[in-house]
Parts: sequence; structure tokens; C-alpha cells
Amino acid sequence: MSRSLAIIGVGLVGGSVGLAARRAGWEEVVGVDDPAVLERAAGLGAIDRASTLKEARGANLVVLAAPISKVAELVGELAPTDALVTDVASAKTKVVRAAGEAGLTRFVGGHPMAGSQLSGVANAEAELFRGARYFLTPTDGTDPDAYREIAGFVRELGAVPTAVDPEKHDLLMATLSHLPHLMAVALLKVASDISPEALSFAGPSFRDLTRVGSSSPGLWSDIVAENAPALGEALGRFAGVMAQLGSEISSREKVAGRFRAAREAYDALGGILVEKSGRNAELAVPVENRPGVFAEVTTLMGSNDINILDLYVRHSNTERAALVLTLDAEAVPLAQELLREAGFGAEPQG
Repeated sequence: MSRSLAIIGVGLVGGSVGLAARRAGWEEVVGVDDPAVLERAAGLGAIDRASTLKEARGANLVVLAAPISKVAELVGELAPTDALVTDVASAKTKVVRAAGEAGLTRFVGGHPMAGSQLSGVANAEAELFRGARYFLTPTDGTDPDAYREIAGFVRELGAVPTAVDPEKHDLLMATLSHLPHLMAVALLKVASDISPEALSFAGPSFRDLTRVGSSSPGLWSDIVAENAPALGEALGRFAGVMAQLGSEISSREKVAGRFRAAREAYDALGGILVEKSGRNAELAVPVENRPGVFAEVTTLMGSNDINILDLYVRHSNTERAALVLTLDAEAVPLAQELLREAGFGAEPQG
């Protein structure tokens, strides 16, 4: 039985959905967007051809990947349809409510925890969702079969589906994603106001903290506005903690206590993200900014049966970065030897 997928909004995430779905064997992938975007998407292989909203209603599955400010409206325009429908918006409460009001009986809200500070279909990639957590936001009225099918599609993309209440999702995203973006904006303004040259003196920690400040202004103004209620709550809590810290900075004992609590919280986060045996270690691998370099490192590990428990990128400038691998401590000596034989440096962290 053939499977057809319609993607409404073929940008970075929508284009990546198309590429991943084609890899997973979906027979037809069509897109709805501006003609120039669709032409580029077809050229990249993200879709087979352009389509219309009317035609999309007849697909097996419709993915709404348009800008977040337009998704709730598109939900209304898409009805009526018997298709499975999901979206990728990073704020869920408004969209889920709109789907219910529109009578989309086979709708399941979704949000992949994958992306980039880059934008546009030119930056789409089939591996964007590989290993990523993918939130799904069912409600009491969600069709169980629809949820099962959408969760199966998420797994086809290479992601890990996780169910969460829409309101809880929005507060989580406000805290874990949207607030850090506003923090980057604030930090960059503070540094720039202190001195126009301040940013040229910034070290890796400042650059890591503010990297997301280069994200798309249009995209993030939409996200912030759509999740304003939850983000307002998160901002209020953050402002309260910052005020407390401000009253404590002259007390070494109190500040030390804050850092101890932060370390414990970070270690607990590591326990969530990585199965800790108490014997894990981080290995920093300096790399040049060139295509395929991360794949060289990860493939080298995998081909020698070294399991990468977690990884992240620590940027130093636009030309170099460090790929930080979390490995079983016993595997570190072999990993260092293999990496150095392949021309990479490798230094244990902590």
C-alpha cells in the first residue's frame, strides 16, 4: 500500500522531514509553500513535487511545518480531512486547541527537539532527527490509533517519541529553549553596551552561551509571541533567582552553595541524558569546520565498537570547534589512540 505525505511549510524542519521520510520509504512526498521554496526543495530531494492545501487533505499524513504563528490558522483551513495530521511547532497549547475546535479528529501535536540556528530548506538534512527526543502532545480526546501511527512515523524519522501534556510542554520549552534564547539576547546586549569591542575578547564559555543569539529573528519573534504565557512564567522565575543571586554575590559561602547546587543539578541532568555507570568520561576532540568531520570521528568510534553515550559541540570560533564525546571511561585510552592515529587530538575533560 502506497503512503503519501504532504508537508505544509518546507523550510529547515519541513525539508528535513521530507528527506527523512523519503529515506524511510514514503512513496510520495509533496510540499505546500512559496514556488521558489518548493523548487529548491524538489531540487534537494526533500519533496517530489509542489502541491496545494486542497490536495494535501487527501494525503495519508499531513505535517504542518509552517512558521509557528501560522500553524493554528492552517489547522482550521485544513479541515475537513480524514488524513492523519501533526505539526512541528515549538508551542503546543494554542495549536492543539485549534485542532480540536476545527474538528480534526486524527490530529496529534508534535515538536521535534532538533534544529539549528540556521534556517531555510537549503539547510535541511535527513539526519536532523536521528536520536532526538520528539515530543507528542495527546489529550484526553486524542484517537489512540492516530497517536500510535504518528509515534510510528516519528520513529521512522529516527527520533524518539515522548508523550507530554500540551501545557506542560510549553512551560518546559519556555524554560529549556525559549528562555535561553532570550538570555543570549540579553547577554549580548549587556556586553555590547559595556564596550563595542567587548565581544572580540569573549572566550569559549561566552560564545557557547550566546551562540543561539544568531538565530533567525523572524522565527524567534514568532516563537516567543506564541508561547508568551508560559515564557512569562519562566521569565518571572528566572528574574526572581537572579535577584536572589544579586543579593548574595558578596558572600563567598552563599555563592559557593549556589554553584554546588548547580553542579548537583547538572549532574542530575547528565543522569537523565546519559545512563551513568559512574565510570563515564568526556573526551574533547578539536576539529576544523569542514563537511563530514563529525562523521569521521563518530564513524571511527563506531567501527571500533566504542559506544558514544552522548556528544555536544563546543565552539571556539567559526573555523574550529571541539566535539566532546561522553564515553565509558575504560574506552578512553583506545579512543585517544585511534583518534591520534587518524590525525585528531583528544584530551580527557574534568
